[in-house]
Amino acid sequence: MRFRGLRIVFAVGAAVSLAVAIVGCGGSHAESAAETVPRMTKARLAEKLGEVCQEHTDRQVVAIERFDKRHGLLYGPAHEKASDAQLEKELVAVILPIVRDNIHDLKSKLRPPVSQETKLVAFYEALEYGIEFSEKDPSWVTGSTATEPFKRARSLSWALGTPLCGQA
Repeated sequence: MRFRGLRIVFAVGAAVSLAVAIVGCGGSHAESAAETVPRMTKARLAEKLGEVCQEHTDRQVVAIERFDKRHGLLYGPAHEKASDAQLEKELVAVILPIVRDNIHDLKSKLRPPVSQETKLVAFYEALEYGIEFSEKDPSWVTGSTATEPFKRARSLSWALGTPLCGQA
């Protein structure tokens, strides 16, 4: 159960990065990126989102192992025996900051087709909910509660054609 929760976290981190980049957060920098980055086709958007999500997932895997080694925590094959506290700490200290970095990177690279904007906004909102929930209560990552705050985001990710961003 714990390994499944960690996989969800990895996928969520990638998905968060993806969504925020697509929607943007306003301001002059986001507006200038929207003006300079051409709109993608639906197929190209899904392809690029998958690529970017995979890059960020790979980065998270490396960062978590580095964090665990540095703090004397279980890593590698032994990570499957990680404590609930370790998983929660990884989520807050490692994964969420990477997600925020990914958001910044994606904002400058992606511009969805008009037909995907509404779905992407809903995806973004679902991811924001997941982030806020995780910051307040990271215990969901242990699988000890029925609540999984990124469920809707994963569903929307699939609907956008990006299963790599929403797989668990």
